[in-house]
Amino acid sequence: MMNPRNIGIVYRKELREALRDRRTLISSLLVPLVLFPLLTAGLGAAVSLLIGKAKEEVPAVMILGGDDSPGILAELRGSKKIKIVPTKENWKDQIINKDIRAAIEIPAGFQNDVEHQKPAALVIHNYEGDMKSSIATEDIQKSLEKYRDRIVHDNLAARDIPEASLKPFEIREHNVASPEKVGGAAFGGVIGYMVILLCLTGSMYPAMDLTAGEKERGTMETILSSPIARVDLVFGKFFLVLTAA
Repeated sequence: MMNPRNIGIVYRKELREALRDRRTLISSLLVPLVLFPLLTAGLGAAVSLLIGKAKEEVPAVMILGGDDSPGILAELRGSKKIKIVPTKENWKDQIINKDIRAAIEIPAGFQNDVEHQKPAALVIHNYEGDMKSSIATEDIQKSLEKYRDRIVHDNLAARDIPEASLKPFEIREHNVASPEKVGGAAFGGVIGYMVILLCLTGSMYPAMDLTAGEKERGTMETILSSPIARVDLVFGKFFLVLTAA
């Protein structure tokens, strides 16, 4: 049977020692409440900075084929988002080695198929998982989408069809919540996970100190030889860890 009085004695003894131990206070309070949020904010700022620098870079891109499709070649070479470099046979190795960020494969007869409204497809070869290669792929897609939209516009104009027929109506979103409520909803979605992480971080050092620390200091045998049941000893230590959490 558990003895609440003995559990309280163990708890008060461990709490008193924890409050006297500077390392425990630093690990339980300073690290989770100060350093952890600072590290999280610093990591987020560093990631944003890296992404911003990656987007500012003009990626080197190769064009594979397209000798019989001057229209799309002119579109790609005129884009300021990408830099076209001479085609080489080892283009796959250059993508893997990050010498170039992507390669655009234009099939033979592409422009002729587009002009005669036949199915045509372009392939963008990239390095999946590489951030700069993904950004280069997005830039290429935007350039190709502009070219595709212009072809659609010209085809509609040649048939005297208004361009609005492709989009008979628009769908718009309107936010009725205040910026404070929007920010609160976003913060509320992560605060629960942050609390769990802070609890784990704050209780980790006391839990180790009350077990492995006791054995390292050679005090475990003294505690176990005291006239207190093992279950009372365990619960007393457990409640201290729970308090720290």
